[in-house]
Order: sequence, then structure tokens, then C-alpha cells
Amino acid sequence: MKTIDLHGVRHKDVYYALEKPCIDGEVPFVVVTGKSETMKKIVNQIVATFGLQTHEKFGNPGRLIVCAGR
Repeated sequence: MKTIDLHGVRHKDVYYALEKPCIDGEVPFVVVTGKSETMKKIVNQIVATFGLQTHEKFGNPGRLIVCAGR
């Protein structure tokens, strides 16, 4: 499963990090956000624009799994 690590990525640049896998439909994939609630919110908003959704990885609140929307 593809992993995108957002450590060190500025909030304004998150869209560009997620755009290609979202457009290409490379789901599921993991996004490492760290514990930042702001970063998680940004990731959720971006993937929703592509009709995708996220789930927190069980046992690791610093990772989100992006998957197909319902």
C-alpha cells in the first residue's frame, strides 16, 4: 500500500502531495499526518473533493487511510 508522509509539508502544499494518487484512484493509501488535527482536517477536506474518505489507522492516530467514498 502506498504511503505519503506529510511530515515537513506545509499546509498549503498538501493538495499537491495528494492530488496524483487521488486522481489516479490509487486507493487505498496511507497518509502520515502526525498527531496534528489541523493536518488531518486538511487531508479530509482534500480527499473529499475527489469523492474519497479517510479512516484513522487503528492503533496509530498519526496515520489516515484514504479509501473509496460511499
